[in-house]
Amino acid sequence: MAKTKVFVSHPFADNPIENRKKVDKICKDLVKQGFIPISPLHLFSFYENDSDREEILQFCYELIDICDIVHIYGTSEGCMKEHGYAVLTGKPVEVKV
Repeated sequence: MAKTKVFVSHPFADNPIENRKKVDKICKDLVKQGFIPISPLHLFSFYENDSDREEILQFCYELIDICDIVHIYGTSEGCMKEHGYAVLTGKPVEVKV
């Protein structure tokens, strides 16, 4: 049986170091609960700066499409766009803020 894939929507740019620590913990907790976390913060860490935000957001939408549920952990612009996209496409959403 396939495990549930959870898209982890979390702020990043306002405090990269602390936000990475928070998402590390969230992902570890999700794994302990039997889920597969899909974390854009981890997946796209190779991007050097915020100038590629729109391209990353398009990747995030595609990842939301393949996930089973979206967890929202913040109210940043990116989180709100991901939340809106998930709702628009009928993806289940849990707001964890």
